Amino acid sequence: LAAFAYWKLRIEWGWPAPVTIIVMLGILAPLFGATIERVIMRGLQDVSEVTKLVVSVSLLFGVYQGALILFPADQGRRFPGFFDGNAFDLSVVNLQWHDAFTILAAVLVALFLRTLLFGTRTGIAMRAVVDDRPLAQLTGSRPDRSAMLAWALGTTLAALSGILLAGSQGVLKHLDLTLLVINAYAAAMIGRLRSLPLTFLGALILGLGESYAVGYLPTNQQIT
Repeated sequence: LAAFAYWKLRIEWGWPAPVTIIVMLGILAPLFGATIERVIMRGLQDVSEVTKLVVSVSLLFGVYQGALILFPADQGRRFPGFFDGNAFDLSVVNLQWHDAFTILAAVLVALFLRTLLFGTRTGIAMRAVVDDRPLAQLTGSRPDRSAMLAWALGTTLAALSGILLAGSQGVLKHLDLTLLVINAYAAAMIGRLRSLPLTFLGALILGLGESYAVGYLPTNQQIT
């Protein structure tokens, strides 16, 4: 949904790319996440894990259907990457500037999350709320604020991922962008939902494996 909103502002309305990035990642995406936490997730604190899972999956498909309604699939939408068509030579490969920005963004996000969650009071409070919400509240933490911040941060990173993925593909596709969450879950499972470095490593392994499969496995015959 964020990728489509970015396309609306950047391509259809002609906003400058830096302004669009600031509006999307600094205002719209975190506001969307904070609203979800306040309106939906905050009321699920005392329900079962199964109920939380069902609500989360329902939210995923709700956002997907919302994107289909707001941006019908029968219209083609070209989504150029940053510095579209420009690349630089690394002697073994020509790297597109958009892909370079994607790699840089991944490294910066990993460093930012590590610093936030282990080096700041806000991040430590977020981790404490996840481990034991009542105990964190007894020690003076504000769980609701930490949860809202976590949702705002999560939706902002999801928006960044959608924009970067759409830019690398060159066109907006509802299903491909939605299924990105499956890859994210797989990487999180490698990190066992606890280790950011292992999650980052898992994402690299999955991404490289998929790219090598597309690039080198035969496509003109069935593989069994």
